[in-house]
Amino acid sequence: MMDLWSYLSKADKPIVLYGTGNGADKILDQLSARAIPVRGIFASSGFVRNRSFRGFPVEDYETCHARFPDMIVLVCFGTSRPDVIENIDRIARDHEVYAPDVPVYGTFLFDSAFQASHAYELSRVRSFLEDDLSRETWDRVIRYKLTGDYTLLRPCETPFEELSSLIRLQDPARYIDLGAYNGDTVSLYTELFPEILDIVAVEPDGRNFRKLLERVAGFSPSADGQTGSEPSRKISVSCVRALISDHDGLASIPRNRGRGVHETPSSGKTEELTAISLVTLLSGRKADLIKFDVEGNERAAIEGGREILLRDKPALIVSCYHRNEDLFLLPLLLKKMVPDYRVYMRHHPHLLCWDTEFILV
Repeated sequence: MMDLWSYLSKADKPIVLYGTGNGADKILDQLSARAIPVRGIFASSGFVRNRSFRGFPVEDYETCHARFPDMIVLVCFGTSRPDVIENIDRIARDHEVYAPDVPVYGTFLFDSAFQASHAYELSRVRSFLEDDLSRETWDRVIRYKLTGDYTLLRPCETPFEELSSLIRLQDPARYIDLGAYNGDTVSLYTELFPEILDIVAVEPDGRNFRKLLERVAGFSPSADGQTGSEPSRKISVSCVRALISDHDGLASIPRNRGRGVHETPSSGKTEELTAISLVTLLSGRKADLIKFDVEGNERAAIEGGREILLRDKPALIVSCYHRNEDLFLLPLLLKKMVPDYRVYMRHHPHLLCWDTEFILV
C-alpha cells in the first residue's frame, strides 16, 4: 500500500494546509524533507485574522478554494467536535482531504518503511487481540496512519461508556489516574464504575492540576450518577502533582512543551519537575484500575509500576497514540510482564487516532 507521503510526492494538484500550530509545523517539516511544495494555508474563519504562518499568509477556506478549485487539503489538527468534523466533511465534498498522521512525540513516522521494519512486532500484537472489534480497530488504525484517510476510523468508533462492558471491578475499588488532566476521566470513570471509592490522580502540569483540584473538591457521585448534589457514596480522592516515570527524583521536561508535559533528555530549553514511580506513589496500596495517558511517557510509567502489575494484575487503560512505536512496544511489554492479560483495542470518536487505547483485563 502506498503511503500518503509517497502519494503526495507524485501529486500534481496544489497542496494546501488547513490549520496552524504544532501539527502544521510537523506536517510542513515532513513535506519540506521530501521537497513537496505547499501552495497555501487556511484556517477556520475565527482564526484567520491578519497573520502569517511559516512564511504563508493565513487565509480563509473560501479564498483558497477560489485560487485552487481542485486542491489537496491536509488537515493539521485533531478534534472530536462534531461541528468541526462536519466542516471538514463539507470541504471533502469539493476536494481531496487527508489528515496526515504525525506523532505527538518522538520522531518515528508511520510510513511504509516503518510498517515494513516492524512487521513482526505488529503481527504479534494483532495475533493476541481478544475480539473482532479489536482486530478491526487495529487494521483501520494502521491503514489510517499509512493513508491519512480519517474516514477509515469511523466504523470502529465506540463510546467511552463501552469500557464498562470490558472491565469488571470489585467493590470497593481503587482507581489510579495517571495523566488526570483537569479531572475529566476522574468524573467519567466514577460514573462508569460505581465500585470506585478511592482515587489517586496524578497530573504534572500546574494549570491542569489546579483545575483537577477544583473539580474533585468535595467530590462524590449523586444518586443519578452525576457529580454534585446529595452524595450517595463518598469517594476519597488524592491528587499528586508529579510526572509519572520509572524513577523517583527529578525529570527534565521541555520548557515550551505545547500540549503536554513529557520527559525529555536534559538538553535545550528544559525545566525540572518531580518524578515519581507507580510503586512509590502507591506505597503498598492495591490498584484495581490504572489509566496510563501520560504524554508519551507510558513506557517509563509501566516500567516503574512493574511490581504493582505483577502483584495486583489491575485492569489497565493504556493510551497508544502519543508515539508510533507504542502501538507494539506497550502491548508486547505488558503481555511479557503479565501473560494472562487479555488485550482489547478501542478507538473513541475523534478525527485522528487520538483517544485510541489498549484495555487489558
